[in-house]
Amino acid sequence: MPTYVEEREFTLRLELRCTFEEDYQGDEDGFEWTAEAAPMTAAVVAAAVKALDQFPGWTLRPRNRGRAPEDEVTLVLERAVCT
Repeated sequence: MPTYVEEREFTLRLELRCTFEEDYQGDEDGFEWTAEAAPMTAAVVAAAVKALDQFPGWTLRPRNRGRAPEDEVTLVLERAVCT
């Protein structure tokens, strides 16, 4: 069993933005404009998983860091034993 683990992070971050007219009254609609982003973000995650699955010797698994999946998805790409 390995006794030492090294880690590095690579971040791909998407920021959703919407511009409103001057008379906009705030976010009382519960950020309704973000609803259509769900299939887009799911497609990005699926594409990342598909791309990473192509590399032998690496295991890909999700990690939950306590945030809602619509806010954050963490994927752990792990090499079992490094020499």
